[in-house]
Order: sequence, then structure tokens, then C-alpha cells
Amino acid sequence: MRYFRCASVLFVVCNLAVLVFSVPVLAEDAPKAEIFAGFSYGNYELIPGSSSFSNPDETISGSSSARLGLYGWNGSVAVNMNRWFSFATDFNGLYSGSSASNTTKETLTCGPGCTETITIVDVASRPKVHNFLFGPQFSYPRGKIRPFAHFLLGMEHLNLTRSENLSSTGPGFTSIPALPASAGDNEFAVAVGGGLDYSIKHNLAWRLESDYLTGQGTAQNHIRVSTGLVWRLGK
Repeated sequence: MRYFRCASVLFVVCNLAVLVFSVPVLAEDAPKAEIFAGFSYGNYELIPGSSSFSNPDETISGSSSARLGLYGWNGSVAVNMNRWFSFATDFNGLYSGSSASNTTKETLTCGPGCTETITIVDVASRPKVHNFLFGPQFSYPRGKIRPFAHFLLGMEHLNLTRSENLSSTGPGFTSIPALPASAGDNEFAVAVGGGLDYSIKHNLAWRLESDYLTGQGTAQNHIRVSTGLVWRLGK
């Protein structure tokens, strides 16, 4: 939680700094700020895929990464420096009551004509993901259409229930179901993406946005798609 609080303070300080120093350089034909709020879907890699290798005494085979569809919300505030450049703060929450699993099998040679296979099933359940991101955003206004792209850095807070079930076939057959345990973690996160705003009227637009995210220390890969309304302030 210490990292989570530090990240929150950092985002507040960055936003205040942008608001203070950006006012003198705002272009007259650009809104001072844009507020986005909408629905979000994320395809999240909860458990990375396992590697596979083989040698004369040992073979390890792993399944693909455990991915899950999550649903939630996405919001952002962008302070415009001019018509094409702004600083954006992005925050979102994604949730699911389902689970995803990854299976790894390890086959060992325990003697002449003797092999043992150990199967590990890693399960991630009921994930809750929150991202807090900040960075530059670039726009290209063209009439009612306004494409944009951004590069955002920040923190990811992931909370889920994780369990491992281990079983073995061979001499001394065993099966050890593990008790589930809740886990929460804060890690560095990156989002690269963009979208399109379509102007509905003078100070209101509809947004469609897509991002590639990487979290958990940049070791996992996710896709996020969001859509909703944008309010343009000071235009």
C-alpha cells in the first residue's frame, strides 16, 4: 500500500504542476481541458505462459498464458498546451468474477524404466485491476474528427485470488490441492495507444480508444478498449 499511496500523491502533484504552468501557453482555439468518462474492456494476461524445454533427464512443457476478459470503467483528464499537445492523466478499474489457469508439466527420469510427471495448475480468480497513468498526448484536429495518440507511465494495482494445485504420477503418487490465497500488488505500468474523438456539438464529443498495456513490472501484456463521452472545458 505504501507504493500505492506514493503513486497517488505523485499524480496529484503532476496535475497541479501542469495546471499552473500550462495556463499562459494555452492556444486560444483549444479547450483548456478535456474530461473523458466511459466504459472499458480489458483482455488481461493474469499468468504469463510457461516456457518449455527438454534434456535427457527432464522435460518441461507449459500451456499458453492465462488470459481473461475484464469489464469496468475508464476516465482521463487532459490539460491542453495547444491544439495538438496536452498532458493526460488516465485512471481505470477492470473487474471479473471468473478465473483463468495455466498448466505446467515436468517429467523426470527417476531410474531405468521409471519416470515421474509433476503437474502444476496455477489458477488466478476474481481479479481487480486499477491503473493510474500520466503522460503526453498528441492530437490532430480535422473538423469533427480528432485522432490522438499517447504514451503513459504510472502504477498498476492488481488484486486477485491465486492458488496452485500440484499432482504427481509415478512412484509415490501424490496430489496436493493448495489453499487459495488473496494477493495484492503494485507495479510499474506503461500504456501506449490512442483513439478518435468525434464532435457531437461545441463542447461534447464521443471517444473510441484502444491501448496496449504492460504491467506487473512490464512482464505481462494486456489490451484495453474504452468508449464514452468527452467534455471540453473552456472552449
